[in-house]
Amino acid sequence: MTTQTISTAAIHVVGQYNEAGKTLVSAWRTGVHRLLNGAASRSSAFLGNRQLPLLNDSIKTQLIGAQEKVNGFLANRLDIDTSRVVSVMDRVAAGTTSGIESVANATARVGSPLGNSVLGTLGSLHMPIANVSVQIADKIAAGAKQIESRVAGETAPAKTVKAKAKPVVRRTVRSARKA
Repeated sequence: MTTQTISTAAIHVVGQYNEAGKTLVSAWRTGVHRLLNGAASRSSAFLGNRQLPLLNDSIKTQLIGAQEKVNGFLANRLDIDTSRVVSVMDRVAAGTTSGIESVANATARVGSPLGNSVLGTLGSLHMPIANVSVQIADKIAAGAKQIESRVAGETAPAKTVKAKAKPVVRRTVRSARKA
């Protein structure tokens, strides 16, 4: 029974780390898209608003079109590559989860009283570590979601922290006398 609880905690941790990884990949994708769009808009604005020697309106239009094609290509490659990364992450998490489940099932089949006693003792010893691991994984997943929302441009309300001022302790310094 305790082994199932530890295996459930381990599966939860794997799931949270997988989710945090996918969230960070999504944040990266969003950030790169913002970067590409910002560069495209700045270059288009630069070319459109300036009178540059040797560049007529036809050449400016061609340069802006080339910039849009490059941005489109890079954005498409970014989407394809990040979806592949997410797919690999899901496969690794699924493999890890099935491994944990198979070990849990194998330990559940232990029939000897001594084996059950040892597994119960080990389970009770490692359960606090499993609980801390679950809490850490939850914090990491929440932090990854905060990063994603920040990259996406969503602002979260700032937390205000109140701290007490420590009193200043003044000490007198005694000068050393030479004898």
